[in-house]
Amino acid sequence: MVEQRNSSKPRIGFIGVGVMGRPMASNLLRTGFPCTIYDINPEPVAILVAEGAVAAKSPAEVARESDLFVTMVVNDTQLAATLFEPGNAAAALKSGAVVIGMSTMSVRMVKEAATRLQEAGIDYLDAPVSGGEKGAITGTLSIMVGGADAVFERCKAVLSVLGSNLYHVGQNVGDGQAVKMINQLLVCVHNAVAAEALTLGEKAGLDKAMLLEIIGKSAGNSWIFSDRGPRMVTEDFSPPKSALSILVKDLGFVMDTANSMGHPLILGGVTHQLYKMASLQGWNSLDDSVMIKLMQNIAGLNKEMSFNSLTGSA
Repeated sequence: MVEQRNSSKPRIGFIGVGVMGRPMASNLLRTGFPCTIYDINPEPVAILVAEGAVAAKSPAEVARESDLFVTMVVNDTQLAATLFEPGNAAAALKSGAVVIGMSTMSVRMVKEAATRLQEAGIDYLDAPVSGGEKGAITGTLSIMVGGADAVFERCKAVLSVLGSNLYHVGQNVGDGQAVKMINQLLVCVHNAVAAEALTLGEKAGLDKAMLLEIIGKSAGNSWIFSDRGPRMVTEDFSPPKSALSILVKDLGFVMDTANSMGHPLILGGVTHQLYKMASLQGWNSLDDSVMIKLMQNIAGLNKEMSFNSLTGSA
């Protein structure tokens, strides 16, 4: 049994302390929330233990020590494994606990998870975030929450530490993911067109750094252009701030949901094909700003496209 320090605040379990999860958990520790954590990567776990977290050996061990169980995992498969594989979290959570799902998942997955957990007396709050690593570090994430009022109120103090823009968008689990889906459609299209625009400038003989400065102060600017543009200019893709695989996955969710509604996504569909082309180059673990390499190749700029050349590996 993991020993946890006494606190009047709810005990937080945190699964997934990577690029986003580690600073989020750090902010909870800093504000006095006792945290038990788990991640397959020992490095961020060690950093958080030094800040006062308790490391667990499995999601189930985290669950036994949790009033609120936060997941910041990569995809539907990881969420299902964390919660429902034999010996994992769902069976170890106490009745009355709340699972707060904070990564981008399919609407179908979070609804299924909520239904299965409800049978055991466990609530699920759908709370995906936006704002990137910087927002996670500064506690200024946007959080889109779907779930019942009473469950939201139980979790509000924790969510308020993690984000400065807290939106309760609906009473149903899945409502938060629906809003995040729309956000991710814009993110993916903006990222691709930023890469295309900078490549057009490069082919015209313009300096990309100059373009970055000018567009950053002009009507064509966007949050994504300002955030990804500098990495497109320096071609600094490793280690990633946000891996290409994440946007490939997210845009796949967007397309699947739109298709299930019979709703055409013209720009989304074309953009999805571009991301899949980049993925097929073997770039999934690189920063998603690597889309500029794809655009350069399409434009005939004959840029080196091997994985090793982009990561600096021998």
